[in-house]
Amino acid sequence: MSKDLSKNYGFVVAQNEEEAREKIIAKFPQLKDANFKLRQDEDCLDTWFSSWLWPISVFDGINQPDNEDIKYYYPTDDLVTAPEIIFFWVARMIMAGEEYRGKEPFKNVYFTGIVRDKLGRKMSKSLGNSPDPIALMEKYGADGVRMGMLLASPAGNDLPFDESLCEQGRNFCNKIWNAFRLIQSWEIEDCSENDSIKNDTAIKWFLAVLQKAKTETEDLFAKYRLSEALTLIYKLFWDDFCSWYLEIIKPDYGKKIPFYDFEFTKKIMDDLLKLLHPFMPFITEELYHNLYEGRENESIMFAQFTITEETTNADKKIADFEKIKEIITNIRNIRASKNISPKEKLTLQVLGEIDADYHGIICKLANVEIETVTEKSVGTVSFLVGTTECAIPIGTLVNVEEEIEKAEKEIARLEVFLKSVNAKLSNEKFVAHAPANVIEMERKKQSDAQSKIKALNDNINELKKK
Repeated sequence: MSKDLSKNYGFVVAQNEEEAREKIIAKFPQLKDANFKLRQDEDCLDTWFSSWLWPISVFDGINQPDNEDIKYYYPTDDLVTAPEIIFFWVARMIMAGEEYRGKEPFKNVYFTGIVRDKLGRKMSKSLGNSPDPIALMEKYGADGVRMGMLLASPAGNDLPFDESLCEQGRNFCNKIWNAFRLIQSWEIEDCSENDSIKNDTAIKWFLAVLQKAKTETEDLFAKYRLSEALTLIYKLFWDDFCSWYLEIIKPDYGKKIPFYDFEFTKKIMDDLLKLLHPFMPFITEELYHNLYEGRENESIMFAQFTITEETTNADKKIADFEKIKEIITNIRNIRASKNISPKEKLTLQVLGEIDADYHGIICKLANVEIETVTEKSVGTVSFLVGTTECAIPIGTLVNVEEEIEKAEKEIARLEVFLKSVNAKLSNEKFVAHAPANVIEMERKKQSDAQSKIKALNDNINELKKK
């Protein structure tokens, strides 16, 4: 006669009844010849079972399947989780949602990368290789830590943590704060009814850049490319806004900024804070309240992006300004390579045409006066921007012998490089089997090297005329 021995002999954990019997007999040999039965526990669930029901049970959707909360919040859009629990949790939540609600609990699943140390090991308590987040925030600020880690978190990849990332984030916070302080420090001209925007070209250019960045950011958010979106906004703020726009717009020492230019700059700063807010919530909230008065009961979290680029040819404005940036950068490089002080006013000779709207910007940022010529002067250093040739007469500002020696060394280096490129392109096997884009790249290298050698030789010839 069979007996229920569970009260006397406890329990075992097994995959099936046969395995359970073997384990019981191994544990209690006296039961080997006994006619006993096993009872499966009716109140034992899978380890993850309660987690399966989380999207439903959090709104009491099991006990009250039609309550207002679950009807409003279920299903949601996104789940953010780690990749190692795809089967244990994510897949099971979907199955439970289909079973008990007739629909999946979320539309998208965003898998975060694993944070690893410099050796590539997963950060864990057992290894003791995890930094103290509170200590990091005290040292670099919460926004600095967030921003540094997000920059190094491309979608689908692990995050190789390095404390220098947090330092980069802190430095960016300082850049934002200093830009705000600079704007707030400007004195404003009294305006009259006839006043208008003085820096119209620069403002229209930046509005075009800002609108393009907003559109690209929205697209990257839709694709969950959060790190790329932050990188785009980081470059927009640091490079385009701070290094170019503010340098153009800021008044000369001791002078005031026109009223309308100041107002537009504040609006631009306001929208940049809104773009940055999802990544850096604390500093952007603080500056949002300080940029304009009367925002005590508002939050940047609910603020709308206000500037829309309505001017025509926005892409052309951006492309044209890139050429202006290239001209200014070339002039600055010439100053640096020739040890010419930024305070030394130079002449920029232009063989071609530069839009007159940009003359003021070039003159201000490069400290030059522009002269349109049909032939460049003797003793100039020249460069090409597109099809426009520009030249800087350097006269007695440089040591001729030293400049010729530098140019000859650079020519020698380029000739060695060109020889290696020519060897590739003259190799029939390489040309026959290499991908078209690789061959095209080599030909571009060849063309660029030839152009640079020619320009250097021209500069040497000009220097020798002195």
